[in-house]
Amino acid sequence: MNKLHIIFTLLSALVLTSAVAAEPADPLGYTDVKLQIARIQVQDGVSFDDAVESLKLRANQRNLKFVGANLIYKEIAALTGKPAKRMEIFNFCDGLTAGKMLAADPQMIAFMPCRIAIIEDAEGRRWVISMMMDIKMIHAMPADTRKSAEGVMAAMKDMMVAASRGDL
Repeated sequence: MNKLHIIFTLLSALVLTSAVAAEPADPLGYTDVKLQIARIQVQDGVSFDDAVESLKLRANQRNLKFVGANLIYKEIAALTGKPAKRMEIFNFCDGLTAGKMLAADPQMIAFMPCRIAIIEDAEGRRWVISMMMDIKMIHAMPADTRKSAEGVMAAMKDMMVAASRGDL
């Protein structure tokens, strides 16, 4: 009986160890990508509000739809009970380009919607900042999709420069 108990215990341990070992440490799959962060300082004399207005107007001129904003500084102030430096994240989208990109590679959803932030740093300087796809990612897309994606990237750069200058 004692030998049977020992054999059962060893078999149970073996089964449990195999089951635990079979589970992946991290069930998520990862794709390494190269990202670029673009930034430009807002010129002296251009207010935060003027930069925001310029950003939105240029997006409209370039046919990128404004789809939302995150006024994160208000959330920080609400959570800490202290004023926070102004920082806002703006979301833009070109639905047709988004559809083409997703058809080419569903992982492109990670870059959507296009985001551009305007922030104020500790010294009171204002910056326009955005994540940009690596050009190699864009060049790997089918020709029609690539052309559309390049157009969106050019529009985002134009929007950032317009915001930094307060261009209307």
